[in-house]
Formats: sequence, structure tokens, C-alpha cells
Amino acid sequence: MGMALCYIFMFIVFGALLSFPASDSIADKIQYIAEQQLLISLAYLVGYLVFGGLLLISVQALHNKMQLANSGLLNTASLFGIVWVVLMMASGMIALVAMNTMVSLFKKSPLQAETLFYTYNTIVNGLGGGIELVGGLWVLLASICGLVHKIMSKGLHMLGVVVGTFGVLTLIPSIPETKELFGLSQIVWFIWLALALRPGR
Repeated sequence: MGMALCYIFMFIVFGALLSFPASDSIADKIQYIAEQQLLISLAYLVGYLVFGGLLLISVQALHNKMQLANSGLLNTASLFGIVWVVLMMASGMIALVAMNTMVSLFKKSPLQAETLFYTYNTIVNGLGGGIELVGGLWVLLASICGLVHKIMSKGLHMLGVVVGTFGVLTLIPSIPETKELFGLSQIVWFIWLALALRPGR
């Protein structure tokens, strides 16, 4: 449930509260980031680091719930889940440090700050959001395992197959909608998963 809230918080911050300049000027974008640094830092903290911590708990909880399957597919899914945790937390730390460095550097050397802007955006997007392959494979493989071994709700796993497929399809840059579809559908999956993992279920 907490991971769904992290997603929703990120959507609110970057979709409603922040309004980056439409200008192509990188200097304008950096100046805006400097003005909104506290809010953006909070978004990175929640969207990457808090999310990563909650994701680690969820990967372990789902693995324990399904471990009766004793399946290599489940083990592979869980490994992808752990890798996703590492990528998310690394992305968050890189984003926070690089943004602070970029803002400080902008006052002394705007050209170097612009270079750093491109660099850290490329790294953070590559590791933690531009392509959702690793997270998609965790959801997809775990869901297939659940369907094969009939563990937990069939509906949850069918949704998981859809979510995971969207994640894998983010590899294709010509279909940018898959990233939003992955995020939105995964909110529903996270909530359903939280209900399914409640004690006594």
C-alpha cells in the first residue's frame, strides 16, 4: 500500500505541483530546479528511497507467501525484485547528490552545470524510471509463477501479467505510453497485493 502512495505522491508532485519551463533552455530548467529544490528533493526521497525500502519488504513478503511453489521461476522473479530495489535506491541517491552539485555549480560555471544536468538525468532515467524492464520482469515472472502453481488470487496474477508486460514494453521508446500505463496499473496491483499479503489471508 505504501508503494502505491509513493507513486501517487510522485504523480502529484511532477504532474501537478511542478511546472518546468517550456523553454528549450537548460539554464532555465536548472534555475527552476534550484527554486524548487526542496520539493524535488522530497519527491526523490519518497519516490526512490522510501519506495525502495518498501519494495524490499514487498519482494520478501511475496516470496515467502509463494515459496511453497519451490520454483526456480519464483527465485528468478525475486532476484529481479532485489535488483530493482538496488536500482531504485541508487537512482535516488544519485539524483539527490547530483542535483545539489548541479545547483551549486550553476552559480560558478553554468556550462558545466548544464553538462551535469544531461549526465545525471541520463543516469537516473536509465537506472530508475526511463526503462522499467527489471520491475516489469519481477511482477511478470512472479505473477506467472502464481498462476502456474495456483497460489493467491488468479485475478491478482492476471493483472500482474498485464502490469509486467507494460514494464517490459518500456524497452521500446516508440511506445512512450507504456511507462505511464505501467505506473498507473501497478498502483492498482500494489494495493491488491497489500490486501492479499495481510496476515491471515
